Amino acid sequence: MDGFQKQYRLVWMVALLALAFLLPAPAFAQPPDETEAVSWQELRTEHFIIVYAESVTTADGEPVDCVCGRSEAAVYAGFVDDLYQDLLAVFQVNLETPINLRLFPTEESYFQVNPIARQLPGVIAHAQNNRAEIAIAAARTTGLDREALMNNIRHELAHFFASRLSDGKLTAGFQEGIAQYLEKPTARAGSDPALLRQAVDQGRLLSWAELDRAEQVYSDPQVAYPQTLSVVSFLIDRYGLPAFLDFLRASAVEPGYRSALEAAYGRPADELEAEWQAYLPDYLNGRWRINAIYAYDLSRVETLVQEGAFSAAQTELADIVSLLETTSQTDTLDRARELLARAQQGLEANTLTADARRALQAGDYARAISQGQAAIAAYEALGYRRRIPEVQIYIHRAELGQQALQQIDRGEQLLKSLRFFEAEKELAEAVILLQSLGNPEAAGRGLHLLAYATRQKNLLAYALFAVGLVMTLFSGLRRWANLTRPRSMEVELV
Repeated sequence: MDGFQKQYRLVWMVALLALAFLLPAPAFAQPPDETEAVSWQELRTEHFIIVYAESVTTADGEPVDCVCGRSEAAVYAGFVDDLYQDLLAVFQVNLETPINLRLFPTEESYFQVNPIARQLPGVIAHAQNNRAEIAIAAARTTGLDREALMNNIRHELAHFFASRLSDGKLTAGFQEGIAQYLEKPTARAGSDPALLRQAVDQGRLLSWAELDRAEQVYSDPQVAYPQTLSVVSFLIDRYGLPAFLDFLRASAVEPGYRSALEAAYGRPADELEAEWQAYLPDYLNGRWRINAIYAYDLSRVETLVQEGAFSAAQTELADIVSLLETTSQTDTLDRARELLARAQQGLEANTLTADARRALQAGDYARAISQGQAAIAAYEALGYRRRIPEVQIYIHRAELGQQALQQIDRGEQLLKSLRFFEAEKELAEAVILLQSLGNPEAAGRGLHLLAYATRQKNLLAYALFAVGLVMTLFSGLRRWANLTRPRSMEVELV
């Protein structure tokens, strides 16, 4: 049996145990009546009470071989608070603490609280959400390394956190999916989803409605468990962890998983299920390795940045960076921070572009040019050139606007020099250009000067006409005077 099969054998055992716990079971906050006498001690941490056995004896007082002593509890004490903080950062909600963590020192002592475990040798732990208690069959964990022990606690704590967010209403399928998702993948290096692939090939996949029923999940765990993991992986991979947490919160107030999904994702559950089915081939071909907590895939936000969706990228990356800061993915965190900085630079470039456009529309051509040039420089620094032609158009139109304003100034000077015809040419060209640029105020100034030029030109024409008329009359009068001068006087003089 390879590592993968062993893992899912264990999952199967735990699943059957979980089914057993749907039925009334004895509490274990206090130890039950025992055929073995266990001397219980406590080791407290910030968030846990670790109850461990100092010694175990038979009813006759004979010592019993056991996993006893403070050293066993100290192993758990060395990591349980850190795991709590890790999951607190993921779920963003506190649990009521301290949480009881009881280490049962012998199999017999564990059977007292979990009789079904006697027939299921793979069972090593279970939890009861309503009691905030985790029971560990310490006698069955002696061959596990530290990472495997930590994964047991991660899994059980994930159930507690998911229940807290959903007010205990999250159904079995999603509960088991998120609990598996939060186990550290490096501890499951051989967990290629072979069983899920086999279920797909055999047409044994369960519908999401079937996964909503606990008895269905726990009656066919070899299909249900890897399938629930793939469903949760799909939702987080495609839509992000924040949306999945919204789904958990919606589960607390919605009547069922379908309405909770639609409330969180804005899409009917049937559409999401169909999208998951289309996603499965990619998942089976390697995307199962992607995990937001341990192996975050930044390709989606990288695409957003590359395509210039800077606002959406910034919003998503802010959440991603906050999440990655709680994990050990330092390289991915560095890359996410770099992408976030690029998205912010892109937003600044977009702001400069918008400012250039507004300045152009307001007729502030100098500002439109300066802001446009700054936007181009920002886009060039990002290596994003898609909007540069748009900005270049703003700059070109602003330069035309500047030229038109200069023409109006020249026209006004020409008017002062009484060079009316030259002034009219400059002003007419400027007005047409300013009207095309949507600058009615500056165009109005040009029209006013044009009207003034026309009046002055008409006045000049009238004045010239009057001068010409006067000169004509004067010339005529002189000629008439010459003609009427007496000729007799001219004869006498001769």
